[in-house]
Amino acid sequence: MAIAVAALLASAACPPACAADDYPTKPVRVIVGYLPGGPIDVVLRPLAQKLAESFGQPFVIENRPGANGNIGADVVAKAPPDGYTLLMATLAQLTNNPGLYPNMPFDTEKDLAPISLAAMSPGAVVVHPSVPVTSLKELIALAKARPGKLNFSSTGNGSANHLAGELFKTLANINMLHIPYKGGGPALNAAVGGEVEVIIISLPLSLPFMKAGGLRALALCSPKRSTLWPQLPTTAEAGLPGLESSSGPGMLAPSATPKAIIARLHAEIVKALAAPKLRDQFTAQGLDVIGNTPDEFAAYVRSETARWSKVIKASNIKVD
Repeated sequence: MAIAVAALLASAACPPACAADDYPTKPVRVIVGYLPGGPIDVVLRPLAQKLAESFGQPFVIENRPGANGNIGADVVAKAPPDGYTLLMATLAQLTNNPGLYPNMPFDTEKDLAPISLAAMSPGAVVVHPSVPVTSLKELIALAKARPGKLNFSSTGNGSANHLAGELFKTLANINMLHIPYKGGGPALNAAVGGEVEVIIISLPLSLPFMKAGGLRALALCSPKRSTLWPQLPTTAEAGLPGLESSSGPGMLAPSATPKAIIARLHAEIVKALAAPKLRDQFTAQGLDVIGNTPDEFAAYVRSETARWSKVIKASNIKVD
């Protein structure tokens, strides 16, 4: 009896610390709310390999697609908070969905604990070469001269580039027609093929077409220029401050996960992102390595959620 009582007291005295000391003792699941092969994989697969090496346990990627990532996120929000079920989500998924889905099955801020934003990729305002403009100011002037005649494509209603397009329309006081496609590939192909005139899309995705002359970039939706295409001005430099749109994946856990486990995961993620080979790999793909703290990640999600919720409300965006 005395031994049993002592054991109970010991486990109650330091459950988070004890859990973190030997964590993990089995494979860790990392849920992704999208199909395999998407932008998250570019960051998650090499990062998961680094974490597996550091922790000595596999970090197994599990895809649970649907509802713009909400199905996978809901699995994690309701999982045991023991560090063995994690979420890799896009920033857009975390910041846009609360304004798009009035009846989400979980609360992003209350039910998920941010660990770290891994990397970010800026969007760019891109046009088909047939569009007779070479600057953002010229595109705005053309759109005002042809109200409702220019089209912009997106990866679907409520997607990051749809919201960026709506923000562009509001800030520039122009009228363009939104054409949603089922995924990034079709949306980009529509721009390359001339089916639409404009798209706001990740710079790394559009860069090969820009180099080949199949697309023309006018401005980068970021506070700073990109090393991948340094001649491209930012939207602020091009005369439209406020048109900023970047996204990237970050890791989260169920909200009640012990802080000691969150701290260990954060430390190893930052360590992995600091590895020269991984950092160089991401930089070559146009990604800015982040590795911020849980508090910084949480604060950024809150500020971006507020920003994009205003765009969603003002544009009356509805998801199918």
